Parts: sequence; structure tokens; C-alpha cells
Amino acid sequence: MPATILRRGRIVALAALGLAGAAPSARAGCNWADVVKADEARASTVRAGAPRTYFVEDDPNKGCPGPSPACRGRAYLTDGDAVLTSQSAGGFTCAGFTSAKGVLTTGWLPTGALAALPETAVAPADLVGHWIGQDADLTIAPGAGDALAVKGEASWGRSDARRGGEGPFHIGAIAGTARPENGVLAFTMGEDKTLPYAAGDPDDCRVRLWRRGPYLVVRDNNACGGANVSFSGLYARRSAAPPPR
Repeated sequence: MPATILRRGRIVALAALGLAGAAPSARAGCNWADVVKADEARASTVRAGAPRTYFVEDDPNKGCPGPSPACRGRAYLTDGDAVLTSQSAGGFTCAGFTSAKGVLTTGWLPTGALAALPETAVAPADLVGHWIGQDADLTIAPGAGDALAVKGEASWGRSDARRGGEGPFHIGAIAGTARPENGVLAFTMGEDKTLPYAAGDPDDCRVRLWRRGPYLVVRDNNACGGANVSFSGLYARRSAAPPPR
């Protein structure tokens, strides 16, 4: 995926691979799955006064990630940008950001440019809103009591630039109402009602959603639509209120 230049105010998400203090290797790749699957991710910011913090390529054949100028990509952050971070490896952190249009880009960032933020409790209202991800759109609205209602659509192949938006594509949809527990909203789509996350058949659509910093993180079981369709990813909040029906 081509890099996109970041400017102040954009949101970034990070996740790290490997053991602390160990140099990244060819096995410690950096792609969107490494970001989405980082359960230990936490909120951070780019340190105040830091110069442009560029993403670094993931290319072991060129010795990347590493300090060589040949490893530096085009995308960069500036101080104060919000991030998600997990473990560090060899001075770099596997990183991804979601643009306001939901486009996800991944790469490595120097760990020393990041500062952790205090963790805060997530209230149900923190999940409410209109969220945009990679080829996916979600709305979360207040339900009865402290329950939240989730609706979303996702596709695969529709935005493939190589096909000009033409050709076959697959779609998927989710809908459910559940109460968040410990800041996590999770449910299974039954045949005619929302089920607990652990209930239902093995091939039923299962979804988990939670906040990390400014992001909504979503993970499903790849059973929520046609072939290759997934809601898993990082979502930027377009609006703090769901769009009108």
C-alpha cells in the first residue's frame, strides 16, 4: 500500500512485534494484521518538539527497519499526534494509521519518538458514534438501558484501484445490540436475535469492538460476509453521534 503523508491532527495507530530489546527480523513483519491483533496496544503521542517522525519500510533485504535513509518512507507524523503503542523491538514499533476516510497504512516508527498516555476507563458513550474503517462503515447508537446498538457494512474488492472500482466484489453486514463489559462490546449474530459472544454456531458472525485512544478497534471471525470480507480493523470516528436514520 502506498504511503500517505501525514499532517498535524491526523490520528495514528501503532502495534509492535517481537521481544523488547531484540532486533526486528524477517519474521517480525509489519502489516495491518499486526496492528489489529495487538491486544496490548495503549494510547500514546508523538513527543513534543520531535521533528517529523517518518515511517520506516519493512524490507529485511534492505536492512529495514533500520536507521539508513534508504529505509525512510514518505509518510510522517508531527508532535502531539495521537497513537496506539504496544511492545518495542530494536528501537522500532510496527505502526499503522487510519485516515479520515478509513484508509489504513502500516510501517515501522522509531520508538523513542513516542510517549505513553495514562490509561482511562471507557464508558459506553465513548463507543457511540459514526466510525469509518478500511472499506467498512459502522454506527454505534445508545440502546435500552446501557446497551448499545451496532450496525455496519463492509466490502471487499469495491475500492480496488487496479480495477477502477469495477468487477466483482463481496459485501457483508453486521447488526446487534449488547451491553459493553470492561469497555468491550462483543456479540454473535444469531439467526433472528443477538447472542452472547460465546454462543451460537461456529460459523455465526462474531464481533468484538473496543476503544484504544481515539480509535475504535474491531475484530471479527471472518464469518460476517462474502469471501474476504472482514470488519476487522482500526476505525476513525467521523462523528460523535450516529448519522440520522
